Amino acid sequence: MNAQTPRRIAVIGSGPGGCFTAQALRRHWKDAEITIFDRLAAPYGLIRYGVAADHQHTKAVTRQFDRNFLSDDFRFAGNVEVGSDISLAELRSVFDIVVLATGRWRDRALTVPGSHLDGVLVSGDIVNALNTVPRPNLPMPSIGERVVVVGAGNVALDMVRFLTKTASDYVDSDVSPEALASYLSRPAREITVLSRSPIASAKADVAMVRELGKIPGVAFTVANSSSAAEDNSLGLKREAAFADLAAIEPDETRAVVRFVFGATPSRIRGTDHVESVHLSEAPAGETSVIPADTVISAIGFDVNAPGHWHYAEEYDFAPSDGPGRLECGLYRAGWLKRGPVGAIPANRADAHQVAKEIIADVESGRCPVGDDPGGFLALPESLRCQAVSFSDWQHIDAAEVANAEPSRIRTKFKTHAEMLDTVEGLRTNVSAANPQTIVSSRSMVKG
Repeated sequence: MNAQTPRRIAVIGSGPGGCFTAQALRRHWKDAEITIFDRLAAPYGLIRYGVAADHQHTKAVTRQFDRNFLSDDFRFAGNVEVGSDISLAELRSVFDIVVLATGRWRDRALTVPGSHLDGVLVSGDIVNALNTVPRPNLPMPSIGERVVVVGAGNVALDMVRFLTKTASDYVDSDVSPEALASYLSRPAREITVLSRSPIASAKADVAMVRELGKIPGVAFTVANSSSAAEDNSLGLKREAAFADLAAIEPDETRAVVRFVFGATPSRIRGTDHVESVHLSEAPAGETSVIPADTVISAIGFDVNAPGHWHYAEEYDFAPSDGPGRLECGLYRAGWLKRGPVGAIPANRADAHQVAKEIIADVESGRCPVGDDPGGFLALPESLRCQAVSFSDWQHIDAAEVANAEPSRIRTKFKTHAEMLDTVEGLRTNVSAANPQTIVSSRSMVKG
């Protein structure tokens, strides 16, 4: 270790952006102590609580993060909220480098007239319910049989997949049994997906479009406003994928999905509840009034949602493809840096870029590090006892797996308090078995 090697690094947020950044820094500075903080007792953020429940293979990336956390100098400190339990300034005073990777969490809502009506939902509420987000655990919103999805990106396709799949498609997943059963008691029969853009410039990944075609019992129609230019290879591939969907002829049709590209919603009508969606623009031959009892918006995240940056209100978190440096010693990564776009591989690439920037800043002397500031062990004892360690998390994990309902790989705790109770119970038992144990169950104060 030399003068240009940071000894203590903190990452705020244990989602993919934070974990990939920490992992990249650890590869370069093998002697540095890295602590990843999270306000929740469970790590992995978007991977645990945001990835579609029917895409369990995507969550396998946590295995590589597990291996990091099991090493001596790579620490998880859950149940610690920066801005509430400790200020950002206090945290920075005991770490050489702090990386903010807390993501973006609030859906962008529809603003057309009628968007206040009952039956207008945001996709995030559905994703949260299916993933048992402990905020506290949110109930599955009521969804009717005639649904309009606004948006045609990957989140919108997640919604279509959820609306058209059956219970057997969630075998060996970690989906909330209550949320799924609530929806499947009366699933949607007619689903209309509206996109302002033509297919060529829509955001949907071709692979996700093709995945829809593997769901049995679903018929698709596609209306488009304009065709892709001949040199737009991606647009042409996307058009071909949608054409393949429209060619499917199910033996028995459970649900019909209509994709309408080049459609502009202008109003949602109803007395108290959604009754129809009106369009100001639609492709030739398409109706301008769509009967509906539910509208689900999947139009991205509100990057300026108030209250989310209470721990660092003085900084500008506008999305940027530029440097992650906010000032020497303080950086941002993941969705907090570039906005809520891209899946986990994009987070990996961005995190590696931020890590390179940090390494270059320190080793070039542009942002030199000083004497050892102490790191996690320099934090107040009460805060260290409050923190949920990776070992604590492993016991929460084991309890969820042990509590798994039939055909599920786990049943998540519904509230944060339940997770902390599990940790407290473990610590109490350990203390009883070994009176010299230092950890204190009295410090698990959050819920």
